[in-house]
Amino acid sequence: GLVDDVTGVEAAEQAAIAAGNIQADASQAGIEESRRQFDVTQESFRPSIETGNLAREQQSALLGLGGQEAQQSAFDQFNQSPGQQFLRDRAQKNLLRNSAAIGGLGGGNVRSALVQQGAGFAQQDFNNQFGRLGQLAGQGQQANTNVGQFGQQSSQNVQQGLSNQGAARASGLLGGQQAI
Repeated sequence: GLVDDVTGVEAAEQAAIAAGNIQADASQAGIEESRRQFDVTQESFRPSIETGNLAREQQSALLGLGGQEAQQSAFDQFNQSPGQQFLRDRAQKNLLRNSAAIGGLGGGNVRSALVQQGAGFAQQDFNNQFGRLGQLAGQGQQANTNVGQFGQQSSQNVQQGLSNQGAARASGLLGGQQAI
């Protein structure tokens, strides 16, 4: 024991090993914190990633990439949306009000104008909707990229921590051996 250790060799050996273990434990704490931070970051980006994925799926459906049935469903969903209904109602009211003011309500020109106006508004709103879906899909992709970068940095931090652990333990053992 230490009582018999007149030269202090045993104490030096134990101190070197303990110091190496302290350094290794500190590296382990860094590894755990790096992993925890990555998990927190990944969870923070999850809503953007999920929204981006949904937007990309919707765009794909509208383009027909999922088949005709998915495309028809996407178009039906778009046509029945509250935004489309609002645009149609407002445009019809404005056109009918203007036609009534000039006394032209009963003619085929009004019906033709309603159809043309409805198609124009629908196309414009569709283009706007498709563009917004593209923006959301892009934000989701950027979130994916960010998570990938954080993951890579976290992996590097863990690798460095593991390397530090090995070096610290080896240094402690070597220091203990040198003390002997």
